[in-house]
Amino acid sequence: MSTVLFLTRELPYPPNAGDRIVTYGYVRGLAERGHEVHVLTHRSSESAADVAALREYCESIVRVPGDSSRLPPTARKVTRAARKRSDVMAMFDSSAIRTATPRRIAALEPDAVVAQHPYLGQRFRDETVRRAARAAGAALVTNAHVVEYAAHERHREHADDRRTRAELALELPRLRREELAAYRASDLTLVLGAADATRLREQGVGPVSRERVGLEIDAYEPAPLDSDSDRLVFFGSYDWFPNEDAALVFARRVFPRIRAAHPDAELALAGRGATDELRDLGNRPGIEFRGGVDDLESVVRDAAVMVAPLRVGGGIRIKVLESMAWRLPIVTTAQGFEGVEATPGEDLRVADDWDEFVDATVELLEDPDERRHLATNARETIADRYVVDEVAAELEETLGLER
Repeated sequence: MSTVLFLTRELPYPPNAGDRIVTYGYVRGLAERGHEVHVLTHRSSESAADVAALREYCESIVRVPGDSSRLPPTARKVTRAARKRSDVMAMFDSSAIRTATPRRIAALEPDAVVAQHPYLGQRFRDETVRRAARAAGAALVTNAHVVEYAAHERHREHADDRRTRAELALELPRLRREELAAYRASDLTLVLGAADATRLREQGVGPVSRERVGLEIDAYEPAPLDSDSDRLVFFGSYDWFPNEDAALVFARRVFPRIRAAHPDAELALAGRGATDELRDLGNRPGIEFRGGVDDLESVVRDAAVMVAPLRVGGGIRIKVLESMAWRLPIVTTAQGFEGVEATPGEDLRVADDWDEFVDATVELLEDPDERRHLATNARETIADRYVVDEVAAELEETLGLER
């Protein structure tokens, strides 16, 4: 049996957002394979029930306060830029985590310390952490999830307003420098997508290992194969800019074309963290903005097709994997498909441009047999490649853990 300490920005439970799903799968999978798992995290809005549920797989969960700025967002960004700090990285650079990390390493003597993000992996640059890790013989591992600076670069390319582009121009050099420094301070960097692995290796980061996402397949009740719905669905956390961008662009530019070709088409948008601009999309013909929902599965089961019209990629799109697990036919872009181990045309549709996206979506709305074909294959692919125990076994080998 080996001991693993996870550093997370928030409690990785419930597994209802991308990074939580990934980390929860690792925590649960390693615990079920007999390893001793500990979590050090920021205290957030989690309930006692959430902590108790995760504790089933953890020997300990230590929660410490985070440092939150009281400045308005723009003032906060300018202030941190004046200090030559990345706003993204500084957001999770709490004094409590800085103090607690070397203490937990010294107390637990883990075989591996896994940072959920480079935001937490930046702690590996601290000499106190490195000294504690050397004394314990612990490997320092950062899970990239997505290479943040690359995603922000693509965000700047697509941003429509000058203010956003100016803020990103200020942030990007600092984010790139600090993020790469976190990876280089790690003994190992984990990524979820092949493109990110290539990107980091080209920047001299190493070693880099690509890992998969573990889903609890039985937690995803398959959607009915005989649905006569004309509803499309898109879901995600809208405080993550690629999701906000996807929803706005699709609702304004693409969905009207789908509705012109298939007048009964409807679109449901679900997810937390929405701005007023996003909520206003619900005033458009055929669009319902559901916002944060307690039961996402019910929204999914009412849909005929899941659309993932992402223009910014990186890592892997967990929403695509979840929709496959729910046995829902999917239309996505090359960016939405990035990192997914599936076969275009057999498990899902991947469109190269908006014309193809419209055609593929309309075709699926009008062809129940093709919807059934894609959806059945998609769930089988998840059951074959993305189950928790198999993913945990691969991670166990990558981390060099002994059972």
